[in-house]
Formats: sequence, C-alpha cells, structure tokens
Amino acid sequence: MTLNKKTAAVPKGAICFGCNQSFEGNPVGVRFESDLVSVEDRPELAGLYFHPGHLIRYARRRDWTELAEYIEQNGAAQY
Repeated sequence: MTLNKKTAAVPKGAICFGCNQSFEGNPVGVRFESDLVSVEDRPELAGLYFHPGHLIRYARRRDWTELAEYIEQNGAAQY
C-alpha cells in the first residue's frame, strides 16, 4: 500500500489537518491511507481531510518520520 490518496467530498465545517483552515469555497479534500504509520495511527490518518500538499505538515507534527520522508522523496505537492 505505502501511501494511497483519494479525493473526497468534505463535510460542512471540516478543516484541513495540515493547515487548520476550512474548506470553505472548495468542498473537495484529500484522504490518505498508509502503512508508513503505525497500525494504531492508521485509523486516525484515514479519517482526516487535507488540502492537496498539506499532509507533510501533519506528518511532521505527529512525528510520523517514515511517512514524512516518503512524501519528501516523492514530491510533497502530490500529497
């Protein structure tokens, strides 16, 4: 799996967990699944919405080092 992304309609009032800003004006976000985070953290990651390119910010805040390094190597703007 490594890192899968899916675009998703964002529920009203949702925020991007990378920048803590709303999706107001653009109700489409990105959701991720990855085996680069611990099994315990996978449900957390899968349940969050992000603006494109903002996952790396959250990965760094959570100290998900393996995920952050993968994103850096493969182009942060893609995730």
